[in-house]
Amino acid sequence: MFSSILVGSDLSPSSYCVVEYAKSLYQVGCRRVVLCYVIYVKHLVGLGDTMREEATPVLEAQKRELESAGLEVTVETPIGVPGIEITRLAAQSGCRAIVVGSHGHNLFRDILIGGVATDVVHRAERPVLVVRLEIDEQGQEPRCRVGSFEILSHVVYATDFSDNAERAFPYVEEFARSGCRKMTLLHVQDSSRIRPHLEHRLEEFNEIDRSRLERIALRLRELGVEQLRVEIPFGAPAKEIVDYVARESGSIVVMGTHGRGFIADIFAGSVAHNVVRLAQSPVLLVPSVQ
Repeated sequence: MFSSILVGSDLSPSSYCVVEYAKSLYQVGCRRVVLCYVIYVKHLVGLGDTMREEATPVLEAQKRELESAGLEVTVETPIGVPGIEITRLAAQSGCRAIVVGSHGHNLFRDILIGGVATDVVHRAERPVLVVRLEIDEQGQEPRCRVGSFEILSHVVYATDFSDNAERAFPYVEEFARSGCRKMTLLHVQDSSRIRPHLEHRLEEFNEIDRSRLERIALRLRELGVEQLRVEIPFGAPAKEIVDYVARESGSIVVMGTHGRGFIADIFAGSVAHNVVRLAQSPVLLVPSVQ
């Protein structure tokens, strides 16, 4: 499912972390990478070639870094709006997923100013792996770090049992086939929907949902997952997912989304949006339309 991916770069120091993380996808079958830097020249007509020339040394360095992991890499430098060009190029190149970086808490601010990660998630018709970046500005130069590059160390599948969540499950299976031996199946009982009128039925709901998760767990055990936990916390879904990932060192969260409804969902408190914004680990968002 990750045989070919598109990696978005903005040439910043933090984009090297996205490149470094993309190398880890070799473990799950990635062999081809399209490294994309979009030249955004909205008001600078005629500067496309100059900007492309200036970008070449950084892109070549990032290309060599990806090739060091055994990946076949091509570099593309289209001119246009980043979110539009990245999703267009991913489709045109037959890429199975898109990898972009996000600065976490700043994602909401990015929405207001048209952040690339947000725009890509909004537009994409294929899975988007959002890599959480943290900038440490204590030194003279900002240093970027991501939580873990061991993508298979602990996969967390967050499900609400919807059709969108079901579409994400094949990616969890792929992680299992690729050698992941530790996974968590996580379903949050949404307190805002249960309180106050249904709280007396919480034990009943837990029993039903635990049975559903155990059926999923059985499939993953057949694929070789040795450490498999079923968790059904009670609370606000995004917060419970984020807290669990931080507490248990999740290496990646896999979730389904509503695809192009993502932007509208943000202002309704979308679980996927808030997990991407706050989680310390990368998040793989699988849209409803692929």
